[in-house]
This record gives sequence, structure tokens and C-alpha cells, in this order.
Amino acid sequence: MNSGPWYPYPAAPRQPPVSGLAIGSLVAGILCCIPPLGLILGAVALGQIRKKGQRGKGMAVTGVVLSAISTVLLVLSIATGGLTSGWRDFKSGWNHSTSGAAARSRSTLDLRSGDCFDVPGGKLEREVASVRIVPCGGRHDAEVSGTFRLAANGIYPGRSAIAAEADSKCWDLEQTYAMDRWKLPAAAGPYYYTPSAKSWALGDHSVTCAFAAQGGKLEGSVRNDSSTLDGDQIAFLNSANAFDRAMANAPAEDRVENDLPGFKAWARQTSGVLAEQARQLDAHDWSAGHLVAVRPYVDGLKVAQKEWAKAADAADADTFYRHSAVADKAMKQSTEIAVRGTLGLATTPPATDDRPGGGTGGSSGGTAGSVGGSGIGGSKSV
Repeated sequence: MNSGPWYPYPAAPRQPPVSGLAIGSLVAGILCCIPPLGLILGAVALGQIRKKGQRGKGMAVTGVVLSAISTVLLVLSIATGGLTSGWRDFKSGWNHSTSGAAARSRSTLDLRSGDCFDVPGGKLEREVASVRIVPCGGRHDAEVSGTFRLAANGIYPGRSAIAAEADSKCWDLEQTYAMDRWKLPAAAGPYYYTPSAKSWALGDHSVTCAFAAQGGKLEGSVRNDSSTLDGDQIAFLNSANAFDRAMANAPAEDRVENDLPGFKAWARQTSGVLAEQARQLDAHDWSAGHLVAVRPYVDGLKVAQKEWAKAADAADADTFYRHSAVADKAMKQSTEIAVRGTLGLATTPPATDDRPGGGTGGSSGGTAGSVGGSGIGGSKSV
């Protein structure tokens, strides 16, 4: 007598097995690891499916299609030299990740304000497709201050035109992101990624602005903005940054004699900026004790404003020099240091600030320690 269950009907028919080669073709097609492999596996799988009645035709066809596309892209990449660049970036990223650093790759088309990143190979001035996002608390090549869009009329403006616009507009973003330029590391300079002719044609019309350390690394975030500063600090820094911008807009000529009309126009613009900043500082509701410290700075601002106005009406270069010199002396660096100390801001001036009353160095724009000036950068690749 049988001990097992008895069924009065035949067992259900079994489905034919799924082709293992079809599965392999689909996986290879999705992963794109070796494009021709998925193509070969899919072709063989289709032949076996027809002969043996196996299942998996849809997977084999999908694998063949995906692998065919990957194979075409691979051939194009080799022909245009993209494979070498891609492998170099991959290898660099792999070496970085296996060293224990927390990082992830991101396209240069998708960088956002506050991102800190390393450039593959450490070379800032070149065309790259992606960078490695890293924590801002550690060492890194650059830190994004913001982005802006270029006017898109369908025609690529050219690298020089884009760089000129980036020099101006990135400075605005950088002063908003790092309001206290005295707090910036000496190595931090302006940096940006601009569209290449190839990325422009694909719709990339944005510039990514950043701080970077050419030939070195930034240590920690350079960010100090309205989210970390109080109202008095912001009011003072807005004034100081406006003054820096005005001074940096001086004519390209070194001597007033060579462009008196240009220097007079600059002096008039500077006078207007200082008048507005003095008005805003007077109107600001300062905290107890801060107004006493700020008053000498505002008084100096007003004296400088009047002298720049006189320089703007100068009949000759000598008269211009006389009034501009008085304006320079009115904006004493020692007065600014005292205000900064009271407000809890950085009190060590950049080595590039040469205003009277302390400090050393050359001009106040465009070099290490300063926010403004010509930036370095690379192009975005796709």
C-alpha cells in the first residue's frame, strides 16, 4: 500500500526552461561592461531558443539591442579619443575611492553651490566631464560658490567672451558666498567651469563659479555668508565689498596722464558708490557699542567720497593725483581693522591689501587673498 498522497489527475505540464544565454545577454547589455559580449550571447541565445523551444526571446532581443547601441558608442568613443579620457577619470576615481576617502563622481554640468570637489589628476585648467565630490571639511581642490546662465542666442560666444563675463559675474557670487574676504585662505582664488563648444551645442549655457587653490589644496570650507553672519557684520561687509569692487574697476592704464577721461569717469563712479555706502551705514540700526567703532570708518568713507568727486572734476592729471591721494588716506586700514575686531570679523588683512594704516602687498584685486580678478578654470565636457 502506498504511503504517499494519491492524485486522480495527471501532473501539470512544465514550462520550457529560460535560456541562460538570454539572461547573460540582457545583463551584459544593461551593464555595458563589454558591449560586444551581450551582442554575441544574444545572437547565440536566439538560435538555441528557436531549436530547443526555450523561453527568453524578449531578454535576448533586449540584450542584443542594448549591446548594439553600446558597441556603436564604444567605436565612436575610440574614434574621438573619449575612451582614453574616460579611462583616466575612472582610474583616478578608483584610486581615490580605494584610498579610503569618501567621494562620489558628479558631472561638471550638475555642480551646485556648496559642493567641494577634486579634479581628476589634480589639473584645474583642462576640459573634464566629471569631478569627485568630497566633504568640505577636509582637503579639496575647489568649492562651488554658485552658477549663472549665459545669454543663449544659439551661437557659441567663444572662450574669451565667456571668460570675461565669468570674471565679472563670478565675483558677485563669490562675494555673496564668502562675504569676509579677509577670512579667505591666502591660496583661495577665483575659479570657474565654462561651457565648451561641444557642451554648448547640447544646451549647456551655464558657468560654475568656485574658489580653488592652484597648485595646492583648500582646507575646510571657505563659506561665510548671510546664514552665518549677523546684521551688523553683513552691513559692514556689504560696504567693504562695494568699496573693493569700485577700486577694482580702475582703468587698465597705469598712469592717469595716459587716460585722464577714463580715470575721471572711474572717480565719479567710485564717488557714487561711496556715497551710497555711507548712506546705508548711517541708516543701519547698529547694536549697542558697535556704532562708536563704526563711526570713524563711516567718516573716512565720506571724506573719500568727496575727494573722489573732486578727482572726477580734475582739469589735469596732477589735480587728479592730489585728490585721489587724500581719498586713499581717508580709508585707513587701521580703522577697518578696529571695526572688524569689534564686530567679530577677521582682522588680518590679505597680503594684497595696500591701503594706508597697515598691511603690505600690491593691488587689492585679482590675486591670492582677494575675491576679484581674472579666474582660472576649465571647460565642461560631455
